[in-house]
Amino acid sequence: MSMRDRQRTWTFAGAGLVLCGVAGMAQRSLGGTMGSDTIRIVIDLIFAASILLFAFGLSRDASVVGRKPLGVTAMTVVALWPLAEFAATRLFALGPLTDETVWRVHGYLALIVPAAAGLVAAVQIARSDEVPQPWRWAPMWVLGGYLVTWAIPQIIFVTERPESIQAFADLFQLLGALAALAGTLGLGIVALVLAARQRPESVEVYRSP
Repeated sequence: MSMRDRQRTWTFAGAGLVLCGVAGMAQRSLGGTMGSDTIRIVIDLIFAASILLFAFGLSRDASVVGRKPLGVTAMTVVALWPLAEFAATRLFALGPLTDETVWRVHGYLALIVPAAAGLVAAVQIARSDEVPQPWRWAPMWVLGGYLVTWAIPQIIFVTERPESIQAFADLFQLLGALAALAGTLGLGIVALVLAARQRPESVEVYRSP
């Protein structure tokens, strides 16, 4: 039964991440047009549901972290952070909390919190026996990709003149899109492939001692 739960968990959660990736591309194509905020909220909700499903699973064996508290907590932060950040930015924009210090603190938190939670979650998944090798390292690969896509713009900002930065706008946008797709579409496809490899109809046979 646990094998069937694992297959269902990884299928539903993986499909959710794939949907997030596809919807994310649609959201970027809309840009600032009407309806883009609604699409983002829907994406964030599907993303949260998918990550939480990965974390808790339909059973303990179906959880990618075996429902270990540290892994579940880190993945919960990863799941809910986009929704929290969206709500915070809208609150700051509409309310009186537009002080530069508030935005600076928010910027630090937006960088540190998801990165730290993502790293802890990736380590817990890699250390778990629930996901087969080498795919248990996939979240770590995605984090490495995020690091590269973050580092390249920083290097350009330091090495190029301010008036030349605009020429790299398309590159920055492409890097951001690739990083986002790796964390949604990429991991979703991996989960679907792994789910398809599960064989819930098989019966485990125990040898006599």
